[in-house]
Amino acid sequence: MDLWSLTWTMMSCCLGAFSLEVTVKGAQLMPCDEDDRVCVSSPGDCGPRASSSVLKTLNMSCYYQNLADRMGSLTCGWTQESNTESDVSLVFTRNKVLSCQGIFNPAATLNVTARIRNHMTGTQIWSQPHSVFLYLAIKPSQPVLTLLGSTEDSVVLSWSSSITGSCQLRYRPNNTSTWTQVVDSITVLARQNVSYSIAKLQPFTVYRAAVACRGRFGVTSDWSADVTGKTLDRAPSRPSDVCYRREETGSGGSALLHLMWKAADPESRIVGYEVSISPDGTMKNVTEAMALLVVEEGNCTVTVRAFNTAGFGPAAQLRINTQRQITLLSIRNLWISSCYPGNKALLVQWMLPTAPSSAPPLTHIAVRWRPEKSPSSSRWSRVSSVTTSTIVPDLDPNESYMVSVFPIYNQQTGSPQSLSASLQQGALMEAVSLKVINVTKTTLTIMWAWQRKSEPIRVDRYSVMLRRDSDRQTLFLWSDQRQHTFSSLKPNTEYSLLLLADNVSRNVLTVVTEFDEVPTVATVIPLLLLVVTVMTIYILFRTMYKSNFFPISSPKGSLAGRWLMDPNRQQDSAEPRILDLGDFQVLGEKSLIILSPADQLPSEEELHEDMSPLSVRGFGLQMSTLRLDTVCVCDAPPITEQSGHQDSETSREAETTLLLNPREANGYFPQKEEDVCQISQPSETPQHILDGSRGGYQMTSESFLRKLEAETLSDVSYLICDDKYLSNSCCRAETTEEEKTVSTA
Repeated sequence: MDLWSLTWTMMSCCLGAFSLEVTVKGAQLMPCDEDDRVCVSSPGDCGPRASSSVLKTLNMSCYYQNLADRMGSLTCGWTQESNTESDVSLVFTRNKVLSCQGIFNPAATLNVTARIRNHMTGTQIWSQPHSVFLYLAIKPSQPVLTLLGSTEDSVVLSWSSSITGSCQLRYRPNNTSTWTQVVDSITVLARQNVSYSIAKLQPFTVYRAAVACRGRFGVTSDWSADVTGKTLDRAPSRPSDVCYRREETGSGGSALLHLMWKAADPESRIVGYEVSISPDGTMKNVTEAMALLVVEEGNCTVTVRAFNTAGFGPAAQLRINTQRQITLLSIRNLWISSCYPGNKALLVQWMLPTAPSSAPPLTHIAVRWRPEKSPSSSRWSRVSSVTTSTIVPDLDPNESYMVSVFPIYNQQTGSPQSLSASLQQGALMEAVSLKVINVTKTTLTIMWAWQRKSEPIRVDRYSVMLRRDSDRQTLFLWSDQRQHTFSSLKPNTEYSLLLLADNVSRNVLTVVTEFDEVPTVATVIPLLLLVVTVMTIYILFRTMYKSNFFPISSPKGSLAGRWLMDPNRQQDSAEPRILDLGDFQVLGEKSLIILSPADQLPSEEELHEDMSPLSVRGFGLQMSTLRLDTVCVCDAPPITEQSGHQDSETSREAETTLLLNPREANGYFPQKEEDVCQISQPSETPQHILDGSRGGYQMTSESFLRKLEAETLSDVSYLICDDKYLSNSCCRAETTEEEKTVSTA
């Protein structure tokens, strides 16, 4: 609306109260045709109040301003419960109005009525008339504020007021937006200069200040224009806290000292530090809170003094013996997380070192952070020796920072652990290149690498998970770790290895542990031992059983054995010949030997069967299968040379019959009736003798002796007729001397 201006100001959100101000200038007013006592800013405000409107009392206050056009302006304000959209206008009433544009003059008294139209409900609210005497409602003019001077911690200001009353002063540092109001209310007189000193300020800091004054009738002027002032520098009042770390230089006779310190007077501005070494006399100025010096081996004294434009502060001295070497451990498992956007801060976490007993005690932890683009502007924080985390506050979201953590042992420090971080991404390092470097039956060794983040993503934690079905092992990764070994694994088992970023898989590997031979060997060895034991017991039992129940006579002691081992027998003719059965009676009394032709000898495979072969130089030799309980042939007539040439076919058939059927063989040998006798008592010939008499065999004398040694079924003792089975008329009791002679020949 062109004719009047409307200003809404929220006073208190919690109480739901809103302040409303309306300013009307004298040049905007116009009279009403229906009533010449009324001046309005809009023709629609003329006319009587409607019966449906609501009459309400408002807590209204107004002030008058005399403008350059001499028509002035009037501003009225009040509070209401809601800020609903509505039109607000002011209606001015006076007993006699000559000109509405000249109604605003200091001597006039006006009744002001507010008219509020609600667009949502269509209702109208009329306020009760508010009487204003413009002279008493004049708003004081804006004061003019000037700076008189400043000290290390204060500024001095001056101003003058157009009215008699009181003034309020406010100030703030130039780099903040929050004002601080002076508690005191400063009394002023009209057109009188007033000076005031704002104390307890920071040294070498720029401040802004403004002032407003209020008259006796409660009308307050506008705030003056801001004035700026800067406090002076103040020399540091306390010495710095200095500590050091020693390193080898690689050349004999010198050492490298890392000095670092924290300003003990944070209220003072520090321009730089003066560092000197005695007795060397070396001196240097640095701007950072650290220095790197090369000193000679031995005792030396280091002096550090802070300075600014106001002068030097107290000196901090440190006596060092560079020949004394103590190994000091660093903190472990450093990691940084971002608290943004809830808070413009970083959360720094670490693990405390485990110091050896010979090392000095851990006194505190120092945390330093600085912008990576501006390394010289570093800040420090100090925490106790048992603290494992801290908050780094008031950071710029658009900056990246280098954060370092130092363990302090009295006046010595361990090596720092550092990590880059920002509010947007947290730690600026990421774990990559996960790989397996060693696999055993129960262990798995992995390795990974750290690198600067390649993508602008935020990760609060990296981890590695070893998974097999429901069994899982999780390892959190830290910036100072590059390798880890998982233990207590199962042999010959497949595992999945996952690299996780905030529980999101980045890389997956499959690995199989080695095969375990111990269970297999432990299973096979007892079985082998059991088999060997059983076989040993079986062999021992078999040997003992045969020696006790089936004794075997040694063939070397028999006449046949001695004859076969006699070297003179090699002189005999190799031509086949028929042996006289009487010649073999030396093998044992009451024995029977049957001959068969050599062409009916068994094959080579049959020689390996469990039989008792007996052969001499091409002659087949076989014991008779005659049962002793039937017939015993005691004295068979000798076979002469003439009988061997009578009929070759008949002789061969007879010899074959002797082998195959001993009973039929009796027809080929002339026998006397007295030569055949009956056995007085039945007898069973051992089975192994009967089995051995089923065919003829051929072998040499050496083979015969080996067979007699090896075979347990051939027993010469079974060839001897026992007297209790044969009558004395059939068998002779002993071998005659003649038979022994024949046997020897």
